[in-house]
Amino acid sequence: MSHRPRLSLIAALTAVMIPAVAFADSNGTVGNVEAVTLYESSSDNHAMFNGSVTIKEKTGQKRDYKWGGSLCPGRELSANSINLLFEALRAKKQVELTPTYKAGNGGERCLTGFKLESR
Repeated sequence: MSHRPRLSLIAALTAVMIPAVAFADSNGTVGNVEAVTLYESSSDNHAMFNGSVTIKEKTGQKRDYKWGGSLCPGRELSANSINLLFEALRAKKQVELTPTYKAGNGGERCLTGFKLESR
């Protein structure tokens, strides 16, 4: 048997498997919710993103995670998830949040989920 068909099969399988790994959700750094921003459809900013959460990481750095709009297309949050973010903001020091995200347009981190833990 020639090596060419085997190499073609390996190349085809590799091409199928690599995107699945490359597009997996990533975990952000654990921290506390510092701010939640929401834009309604009447806002000029709504087209860019629908909202964001600012996390103050344990390192002291602040990082934004956005959802919706042209920066994070298809990355929407439910009303229930947004309410949980507001509750985490209210409980600030008692609740830690670990975000999960996918890369968005312009290098933005697009929130795809999160884990909440009490301290």
